[in-house]
Amino acid sequence: MSRMQSDRSGSATVTVRVDENLKKDYTNALDGSMSDDLRAHMEEVARTVRDEPEDDNLPEDEALRDGYIALRRTAEAYDPSGRRLDVGTAISKVAERAGIPKEAVRRRILKPLEQRGYIAPKWGDIIVYRPEEVATAKTETKAKATSN
Repeated sequence: MSRMQSDRSGSATVTVRVDENLKKDYTNALDGSMSDDLRAHMEEVARTVRDEPEDDNLPEDEALRDGYIALRRTAEAYDPSGRRLDVGTAISKVAERAGIPKEAVRRRILKPLEQRGYIAPKWGDIIVYRPEEVATAKTETKAKATSN
């Protein structure tokens, strides 16, 4: 729908200040209009938030939850079984999603997720467990601990 034909009811204006050179470089890189590109990007980002799984077995910590969701989505996109991805890709996607430096991903996200049973590093890959598998593993671990 062109600018003149678009339905303006229920719409909002977004204003952002950027460096002039950034705007120029961005505009030069576009195939279409900046508004259309930004609108499409905002829709894509909003869709990922809307599509986040609502599961009781997700980590409570926001950074861990964001990291885990990034791992799940990436594994689903890269692996037919939706479980394996290489460590480099995992670190990159988690850093992007959780908003932390790549150098901190292992210590702040991957290690805690491994300790909680959400992932299992195996020979340069990371296996991402589904939330229901995490709940089962936690129950089994608690049962073993109380029986000893």
